[in-house]
Amino acid sequence: MRYFGIVSYFGMNYVGWQAQANKKGVEDKIEKILSHILNTKINIIGSGRTDKGVHAYNQTFHFDINKEIKDIDHLIYATNRLLPDDIKIKSLKKVDDEFHARFSAIKKEYIYKIYLGKDIPFNYLTYMIVHVPVDIKLLKEASKVFIGKHNFKNLTSKEIDEKNFVREIYSIDIKKDKDEITIKLIGNGFMRYMVRYIVGEMLEVATKRKTIKDLNKLFSKERCITNHKTPAEGLYLSKVYYE
Repeated sequence: MRYFGIVSYFGMNYVGWQAQANKKGVEDKIEKILSHILNTKINIIGSGRTDKGVHAYNQTFHFDINKEIKDIDHLIYATNRLLPDDIKIKSLKKVDDEFHARFSAIKKEYIYKIYLGKDIPFNYLTYMIVHVPVDIKLLKEASKVFIGKHNFKNLTSKEIDEKNFVREIYSIDIKKDKDEITIKLIGNGFMRYMVRYIVGEMLEVATKRKTIKDLNKLFSKERCITNHKTPAEGLYLSKVYYE
């Protein structure tokens, strides 16, 4: 039997979502508790990785078990009591065996948060802090360069010998509320560091260190990865879409 879950986590204390040999992945923590409560080895499959320090409002996963879970609400309650305070299961439900948390996903939504105000110690854990003026109009103009289907080989650390670097970004929405900028990106998939590289390049234009013309060079045939990667603290996996 297959069960589908949604989990929220604060990524500062973890090496990322993926299970690791040092047992410091978010996945490690969830597997350990579920295996303990269900009294059987549980291996969970996530919708994809998040990097060290990246947060998630709604990361999705599935796992298989050879018996029916009679009281799902109690399992959620018990699991959350034993999980660290910075990881919490939001929901669990039984799904068809054909469903796959990663391969059944049709698009993903990420949010990147930027803070422009005075230094506040707590904000360093949940925002990218920017101390120079950011031109919102230029930021929005820069975002248009990345919308659509492109070869993002220069905006990811994905290995060059993998199949391809083509992804499609459906939308990039930017909102400013007082000292906070929120950038929401929706696409059919995002490679390692891709969102952080895109936001970094957008900020280069918005802070007038680059032009829109410069951004178009990122899609040249030559492999030359940008070095403008924004911090992990500002990035959140917001939603995974399945239909």
